[in-house]
Amino acid sequence: MSRVPRKLGELLIESGIVTEQQLLEALAAQKKERKLLGEIIVDLGFTTKERLDAALARQYGSKLGEILIDKGLISFEQLQTSIDEQKNSEKSLGEILIDKGYVAEADLIEGLAKQYDIPYVKLANYEINPEAIAKVPLDALKKYCVFPINIQDNMLVVATTNPEDVIAESDLRFLSGMYIKFVLASKSDLLSYLE
Repeated sequence: MSRVPRKLGELLIESGIVTEQQLLEALAAQKKERKLLGEIIVDLGFTTKERLDAALARQYGSKLGEILIDKGLISFEQLQTSIDEQKNSEKSLGEILIDKGYVAEADLIEGLAKQYDIPYVKLANYEINPEAIAKVPLDALKKYCVFPINIQDNMLVVATTNPEDVIAESDLRFLSGMYIKFVLASKSDLLSYLE
């Protein structure tokens, strides 16, 4: 099921990017100029291209895209190209952004950490608890590309690239007998520890 984008004007007002009066002025100008509403809003000096691009990402439901655009790491056009490619791919949006060279892996992980509101951990800088590693068999860790790094409050802290993987969380919980708390790590970091 494809998602119907919200109206750009509503989003811009809701986000405080333009006022209702500015939107009405831009819509009137659009009738005369036959340009895209976003272009007119930028031309009139009501906002910057970067803030507009972030709002466009939000309009299409890409929180990660919005974060990366806000940080100046990608453009809306790059996001759109990647989303279009993702429709015919098994890859995640993040993998496509990295493959196309639009963003570095570390920048993507920082964006994901912000999106999910969970910590980003660089495994080389983290003191890994050997008891945590012993809680789950290596084949399960490799299967889900995850790595246990600590035990906190009867929870197994597990580094992952995909905190939405409920199957991995469920299996890890069953195998370890503990609740799972995900933190983010880069795929290259995880693979180096799983070798």
